[in-house]
Amino acid sequence: MPMWEDIFNEIRRLERRMEKLLEEFTERPIRMPFREEFRTPEADIIETDKEIKVVVDLPGVRKEDIKINATEDEVEIRAERKREEKEEREGFIRREREFGRFYRRFTLPTKVDPNGAKATYKNGVLEIILPKVEAKERTEIKIE
Repeated sequence: MPMWEDIFNEIRRLERRMEKLLEEFTERPIRMPFREEFRTPEADIIETDKEIKVVVDLPGVRKEDIKINATEDEVEIRAERKREEKEEREGFIRREREFGRFYRRFTLPTKVDPNGAKATYKNGVLEIILPKVEAKERTEIKIE
């Protein structure tokens, strides 16, 4: 797990501890207004000779709710899941809502061409293919 994920997990633990202390002090439930919950989706990064493939699980997310940004050495994925279900019958109403945000950022193992990237999304799995930048030949430099 990258170091920054450990840091975010520790910040979330501290926020929960602060909420609990405030609840004990005020004797009522407190929710930190500045906390924004993000889920960290499972992901795989696969490197071949010609490309980097990033595969991310985003269950229940619509394709339109996924944002991908890439640079030559990084990929950032944001997604939001919104689902509302309603069932009505005589004398009975059932309504369920589900919301969730996903965020993941990767430092890639080699430089890529973000302009040549392609992404597909099927059955809750996002696949991003990023072509590697051609390595330039090394040139020996003579010392004068």
